[in-house]
Amino acid sequence: MSTHVEIALAVILISLVMFFASLLFHDKAGDKPARIAFRTFYFSAILFFISISNFVSEPAPFNDLLTDIFFAISNASLTLGILWRCKSRLPEEVVYGLTTLYLCMDVFINTYSVQFAYSYNVICSLICAYALLNRQDGVNTGDKGMAAILFVHAVLLIINLVSVTGVVEAGLYNKFMMVVFVFAPAYMAGLTIFLFASYMLDARKALEIQATTDPLTGLYNRRFFFEQAKLALSTSERHGEPLCLMMCDIDHFKDINDSFGHKAGDNAIKAFSNVLQASLRIEDVLARYGGEEFVILLPQTSLSKAQHVAERMRSETENIALTSEKGCINITASFGVCQVREFNDIETSINHADKAMYAAKSAGRNNVKTYSALLA
Repeated sequence: MSTHVEIALAVILISLVMFFASLLFHDKAGDKPARIAFRTFYFSAILFFISISNFVSEPAPFNDLLTDIFFAISNASLTLGILWRCKSRLPEEVVYGLTTLYLCMDVFINTYSVQFAYSYNVICSLICAYALLNRQDGVNTGDKGMAAILFVHAVLLIINLVSVTGVVEAGLYNKFMMVVFVFAPAYMAGLTIFLFASYMLDARKALEIQATTDPLTGLYNRRFFFEQAKLALSTSERHGEPLCLMMCDIDHFKDINDSFGHKAGDNAIKAFSNVLQASLRIEDVLARYGGEEFVILLPQTSLSKAQHVAERMRSETENIALTSEKGCINITASFGVCQVREFNDIETSINHADKAMYAAKSAGRNNVKTYSALLA
């Protein structure tokens, strides 16, 4: 058995294993099916190496054409899979156009040159690397690894491409075969490892988001708030910076649910959370504490400034007007503010802000109260 055939068999086995493993890939609901494109890539790679091994043994025009078709399909499917997965702004029509052009040149130009294959593969690899490094959902380590593999692959092809000055000759063809066979196992293995890493890191990120965010509003949940509060308390105590805490909730929320339905109540919570979020800085920590109640941590903020922020939120909440099947919904909210004094126990400050909030409700709702005012 020749070395070419042995290496081809190794790549075929790798591709076959990866094809079945790729059945575990899952794309987000509503996204284009990148997983199907990747499965097509692995399957067409298997057919490509079967075909090219057969062509090395028995050179024939038909075998040559089949090899080029499978080569084109594997490149196109990998590129489309990456574009879809990355939600790239690059139009997929570019891939269809490049693939059609490559196949037309292969069929209609008699003196076939490896420049076509090199150039087509380089362009596809660079498109993939660009899409991976500009992924819309954020670039992870797996994406960077894939981009590096594709970039190195493109560089190797470019080095060979610039050395090509004419149509294929015996020595040049052997050089082309060496590139295809020698680097193919490393290329396929490296690409697959980082592709799996990318999917796994996405899955872990999704679990982390699920564990730390509220599904209705997209804000932090109560559990994650307490984790962030520990860090904020420690930082404020260490640097001697003021830290304030705010509790707030929607007035007469039960009446909204009873009169307009739970869907309207959910819409009210989302609208209120948007108002709160729009009034805060990046360093502030906003979380849904439970039901219609929210908690906000304001680092490097004095009590008077925190009170001003709460007043602005209260005023903006008054402007919320939601439409429902049973009529228009206007909402108000009550706010309680306190300055954090106990840096070892966030629960104490939450209790103080909660008392101030209920004092605001007792004062007629749609109000802002501070805990220090209750002690005066």
